[in-house]
Amino acid sequence: MRKALLLAGTAGLALLAFSSVQAGTLVPVTPFPGATTTIVFGINDDGVIAGSYRDSDGIEHGFFGPLNGTYTSFDYGGTSSGTEPRALNDDGVIVGFATDPNFAVGQEFLRETDGSLKTFKKDHTPLDGIAQGITKREHSTGDYIDPNTFVRTGYLAKDGKYKSDLDLGFDVTRTSPRALASDGTIAGFFDDADGLMHGFIDDNGVVQVIDADDSGTTVLEGLNKKGLAAGQIVDAGGSQHSFTYDSSTATFKSIDIPDGSTFQQAWGVNDLGQVAVSTSIQSYIYCTKKRDCPAGAIAVPDGKTWQAKPGAALHYDSNGRTGAHPGKIVHPISGAAQ
Repeated sequence: MRKALLLAGTAGLALLAFSSVQAGTLVPVTPFPGATTTIVFGINDDGVIAGSYRDSDGIEHGFFGPLNGTYTSFDYGGTSSGTEPRALNDDGVIVGFATDPNFAVGQEFLRETDGSLKTFKKDHTPLDGIAQGITKREHSTGDYIDPNTFVRTGYLAKDGKYKSDLDLGFDVTRTSPRALASDGTIAGFFDDADGLMHGFIDDNGVVQVIDADDSGTTVLEGLNKKGLAAGQIVDAGGSQHSFTYDSSTATFKSIDIPDGSTFQQAWGVNDLGQVAVSTSIQSYIYCTKKRDCPAGAIAVPDGKTWQAKPGAALHYDSNGRTGAHPGKIVHPISGAAQ
């Protein structure tokens, strides 16, 4: 699922001051110098971020670096029309994709710390999709469009080389892994037979179906080794709202950034619980624990919490639907009805 790049102005710095009852903390990301838009997709445990920016000509470039703004830019090259890093490990190895007019989505790549690029291939054919999720040992995951069936299919890779498809074990029309924890646990989303999206966490073949509500729009984009996931849902008006999900307790928590934005998306999450979040205004690092937040943090209202209905996140049927369907609810994020 390709996400629109977001505006990266200074409005996010004008967050309101809040009283001590709030527990959330937030670090505005310094935009790439001279960029018209900047979006951060990943952050590693050393506080290095990776993402993309658009220049004055509207061209998308990849970048990485510390939060102080001393970034390094890079491009995939070749016939690509843009470069979009999606995740990085603690060594700084990056995975992502490069849009290309010859591909439906783009060529998937792994960038080593020396700057060399590897293209993910299956049967000598470049994968067409999104690479997002990598461990320190360079195990990685993503999805690709199968050239024979045209089905969006999940895969696993090692050292920039395709290894195998990912099968969730039930009927789906799309499988899109988006995060890979150091213990091999995978998070992402899939489409069921009705075209509804559900998040999933695959713990070495034991799959949990994750539904934040009954809208059929739950997407997981990040996961750390402690089982904390990050993602978003879409409300009835088409706006995205971000959340974290603690898989050990089946507890959701909204990420509410009061910057006047019309939509908010959560991406990668590191093992310190720092989440890369982007809005229609700016990109941020949201900290689930104040003590682990980088310098320059701003207090924001603590998000609302709710739990999946018992059984809903832990069971699925042959169509990939949750075995217990939550009733109609008023979604806790911004009070929007679902």
